[in-house]
Amino acid sequence: MEDFKSNQNNYEESRLISLLKEDSEYAFQLIYDKHRNRIYNTAIRFLKSPIIAQDVVQEVFLKLWFERNNINESKPLEAWLYTVAKNNILNKLRKIASDWKAIDNLSNSQLQTINNTDFKLIDKDYKRYLDLALSQLSDQQKMVFTLSREEKLTYIQIGQKMGISPLTVKTHLSRALYTIRKQLASNGILIIFLVLMFFLSSCTP
Repeated sequence: MEDFKSNQNNYEESRLISLLKEDSEYAFQLIYDKHRNRIYNTAIRFLKSPIIAQDVVQEVFLKLWFERNNINESKPLEAWLYTVAKNNILNKLRKIASDWKAIDNLSNSQLQTINNTDFKLIDKDYKRYLDLALSQLSDQQKMVFTLSREEKLTYIQIGQKMGISPLTVKTHLSRALYTIRKQLASNGILIIFLVLMFFLSSCTP
């Protein structure tokens, strides 16, 4: 019975990959729905950030869409997806390590003087400068950012909604995030906010 179910699952996956290669967005959505939670849970276990973990999910499935014609139907798709996810997570961990070097440059006295009032003030400043950064985005960048971060849509879904390609969606989001980070960093908010978010996440059971 187990062998039958395994063969059936393999057949269904092979069929989905065949449809995906024919540009079936329905097949893509079924694959996305089946694997996204496990990839997200794997990413958040290592990265400790819902936002960055969601980025991993988006980038894994964007790669699947663009490389759909190169997928080997005879091999498990899950293995391909998690290899891509693993490499993506490792790259992000390297980036985080680099960011923490900058954080280490903050003096101990700066960090030791942070108290609960500082948390509230920095959070308020963060939101104010985030709003300022969003006001500097183009209409398309702002819409992509909102659909991705607030409505949790995939690059494919955003592209369909806006009538643009998934790659253009990724470009707009990358530029939007660059503008936001630049705005926060220029006002001395970004690194301290990252430190506070790390401490808060570490205290969460």
